[in-house]
Amino acid sequence: MEMEGFQSRLADLTALGARVVGVSSDTWATQGAFAEAIGAEFPILSDWPNYRTIEAFGVGMERGPTAMRVTFVFGADGVLAERFDEQGDMDAHSAFALEAVQRLNN
Repeated sequence: MEMEGFQSRLADLTALGARVVGVSSDTWATQGAFAEAIGAEFPILSDWPNYRTIEAFGVGMERGPTAMRVTFVFGADGVLAERFDEQGDMDAHSAFALEAVQRLNN
């Protein structure tokens, strides 16, 4: 649901100059099939098998090589502007990202 939310708001995000990238601990094959199934028009990357991105961003979970659902919004300068880590409402992530990008553009 989280990635589907980003796909549904992709036009609004890109109109504001944002680029959307998803990262998951799932395998490349799983990510490719998932991206195709939801019609993703943005890259969904796999952090498998080394999970370095998950580690670098501090979003790993204790119960194995999985990641918390966290949305990061970076400014044009590459500096982290906002972080959102709601674990229950997956649609809230794309809404948050859109609002954060709007704030950065003001």
